[in-house]
Amino acid sequence: MVAAAPLEAQLLRGTAVAAQGGRPISGARLVATLADGTEVGRATTDEAGRFQLAVTARHAPFTIAVTRVGLRPTRSNVLLLAPTDTLVADFEVEEVRVALDTLRVRGAPTLNEVRLREAERRGWRVFPPAEIAQHRERANSFEELLRSTGYPGFVISSRRNDCIRASRTNRCLLIVVDGVPLSGMDAPLINPRDVHFMALLSPNQAALQYGDRAPNGALAVWTRTPGNP
Repeated sequence: MVAAAPLEAQLLRGTAVAAQGGRPISGARLVATLADGTEVGRATTDEAGRFQLAVTARHAPFTIAVTRVGLRPTRSNVLLLAPTDTLVADFEVEEVRVALDTLRVRGAPTLNEVRLREAERRGWRVFPPAEIAQHRERANSFEELLRSTGYPGFVISSRRNDCIRASRTNRCLLIVVDGVPLSGMDAPLINPRDVHFMALLSPNQAALQYGDRAPNGALAVWTRTPGNP
């Protein structure tokens, strides 16, 4: 794992492996960001879990986030950049079970445009794509993305495996991803970078759309499809 003390590096290289069993993690995205959220480097692990990440932070401190569908988001300790050094940084990441319907990306380029117009037509409280795009790259979890929107309609518990609640009633919302209601009440394992837009439904709106599965309201999430920015 990355050492706790700040280090200096011009180039970071290493591996990402599963915390349980040490299996190499391929296709994981590593993003280096400054304290204000500015991105200063990006890389992806290969089939052996290896990566090489060039960082352009100059002498400013930065951190590295490791994300991928099926992984719990992981962030490094604070690092410092020097123009002549190379740092070997190995990451252990926790794999999580993900329902395929939660993160399915569908192929029609204009499908989400149709979904957005339909949500607006029904009068749902929409979090538009432009607003989501301002926050999703900085969020390390779906719950953090919801908090960053600043909308007061949610209650997000700090406890793991708790549901997302409506602030008015403090009752669990039904979570719907790409039109598929999710089973169970736990907060869903959705990569925030996969979110295109969201909509909050009142209890009456949710009952009309999803029946008795959504007595307390619903949070509908649509993931990015090919062609979405």
